[in-house]
Amino acid sequence: MRKLLFAILVLGVVAAIDRARAQNEELADYYPLKAAPEHHKPLLENEFVLVLDVSIPAGATVPAHLHPWPAVFITLTPGHLLFRNLAGEVVREVRPPIDIPEKPQVEWRKPDTEPILITNVGSSEQRALRIELKFLAR
Repeated sequence: MRKLLFAILVLGVVAAIDRARAQNEELADYYPLKAAPEHHKPLLENEFVLVLDVSIPAGATVPAHLHPWPAVFITLTPGHLLFRNLAGEVVREVRPPIDIPEKPQVEWRKPDTEPILITNVGSSEQRALRIELKFLAR
């Protein structure tokens, strides 16, 4: 009986790992360096982190992409951004503050759960640094 339970447990773990691997391969085309390289420039990448220089000019739309790791996001110059899902629905809007802060704005970002398109509908370029923490992979 124990051997049967152990075999079922092992098969369940193998199936879960295989399902997660298939999902990662399916989403790999949406990783920012592949899907939107003109807006994401790698500054440093190793097995622990990916540091991106992010730029979204006024009027530009960043192709559908997702960030699979949690990150520290540092806004250097804010923009007015609309985030849309693949169905074209607006899922988030970020407006620049009325008084532009003198210091960069720092925030924590969770991993994306779905690919998004981002349009800068403002009149100034959005510039940011994104430090993705690969070692905290889900």
